[in-house]
Amino acid sequence: MISFVQSSLLEFRKRTDTQGAIAAYALLCAVVIACGVLSVSVVKSAPSFGAGEVLVIVGLPAALASAIVGVVFGVGDGRVGGERDGILTGLSRDALYLARGCACVAMVGVLVVASAAVALVSVVVACALGGELSSASFVAQLGEVAALALSAAALGFGIGASLRGLALALVSVLLIILVVDTSLALAGSWSDFIRFSTIQAGVTGSAPFLPSLTSGLLWIGVPLVGGWLRTRSAEV
Repeated sequence: MISFVQSSLLEFRKRTDTQGAIAAYALLCAVVIACGVLSVSVVKSAPSFGAGEVLVIVGLPAALASAIVGVVFGVGDGRVGGERDGILTGLSRDALYLARGCACVAMVGVLVVASAAVALVSVVVACALGGELSSASFVAQLGEVAALALSAAALGFGIGASLRGLALALVSVLLIILVVDTSLALAGSWSDFIRFSTIQAGVTGSAPFLPSLTSGLLWIGVPLVGGWLRTRSAEV
């Protein structure tokens, strides 16, 4: 029997040590670095800039990509009966589901930290090229980027675990974020209670509590519970 920590580490390795995963994360790193270069050119020409502004520019790709990361970890090996190996080691389905969730959070954490590192280098480069740093504080912005990334990952994880099919889950998440949310935005102010973007506004402190709560239950709570129930009942 393996421990819960070992199971979480195994889930993390499964999602990161394949050629496809390495290529995808390399592409994401390239996009983050490109955003770092862009941020240097933007803030260098401004009268002054804050480190938090650079972090927001650099961290946005990681926050958006976290939804896809969530899908990949949520689906896991479910489409090929992946719980079988874990169950044979003595872990319950609940523990396996939680282990995948912890591995997903760890991956999102790595992305956020990497974005912060690129942002720090970008700030140093911008200052070296003549930019004037008005504020070195970035803790608040780091918290916002982390909150955006985690909320997007939670949506993707729940959808992936519920559907247990990578292609279908990816399409569903992209439709929710790009199509459904945009369409609801045109429907009027009442849609704030059921839009995914309300959750992300809420976690950054720019949306009222009640709409954030109802949207969170709809787009994060329901998928996560659905994924848990699907994991418990799926054939292995």
